[in-house]
Amino acid sequence: MLKKIPIFILLLSFYVGASPLSDGALRLIQIGSEIGSKDVVLRGQSLLLKGAFDLNDFDAMYEASKQLRQGNELMGYAPQEREANQILIKLVRRSYDAALYEYALYLLDGGHGFIKNEFLALNLFEESFKVHGNAKSAMMAAIIRNESLVPGTKKLQRIDELILFAILNKVAGAQAYQATYIEKDYLSDLTPKNWRHWIESQSL
Repeated sequence: MLKKIPIFILLLSFYVGASPLSDGALRLIQIGSEIGSKDVVLRGQSLLLKGAFDLNDFDAMYEASKQLRQGNELMGYAPQEREANQILIKLVRRSYDAALYEYALYLLDGGHGFIKNEFLALNLFEESFKVHGNAKSAMMAAIIRNESLVPGTKKLQRIDELILFAILNKVAGAQAYQATYIEKDYLSDLTPKNWRHWIESQSL
C-alpha cells in the first residue's frame, strides 16, 4: 500500500508558517489584548487588513477571516460571520489549504452560515490532500468514505491509502480510527454530534 502513495508527497513538510506580515500583525493584536491597549490592537488589525486587501496576502486574509468570526471584546467588535465566510470562500477558490480544511469542516457539521454538505466537504478534503499533502485532510476524507457519509464513495483501497498517509504523518486519532472503525468496521459506526469537537478530542 505504501508504494501507491507518491513518494514526493511523503517527503512534504506539512506545516507552513504564516507570512511575516500576518505573524507580526497577530502578535500586535495578542499583545494589545493582553495589556488592554486598543491602540496596539488597532495597529495589528490595520496591518492585517493591509496585507489582506492591499497586498493580497493569503495568510493575512485567512487570519482576518478568523478575527472577524470571533470579534473583539476589547475593541467592541461583534462577530461578523457573513464577512468571515466571504473571505474564507474566496480563499477556497484560490485553493488556499487552511481555508480548504476549515471550510470542509464547516460543511461537514453545518452551521456558522453554512448548510451541511458532506459531498462538497469530501471534495475539499481530497483537494487539500492531493494538492497540498495535508495529512489531516487525508484522515477526514478516509472517514467520510468509510462511514459512507457520501453514498458510493466507500472504496476500500482508497480508504486504506488515505488513512495510512495520515498515520505515517502522525495525525491525532488516525491510528485509533483505523483499528476501531476500519479494521473492525462491521462492529460500529462513528457518529459524533460534532466532527470539529471530535477532532479536537483526539490524541496520538
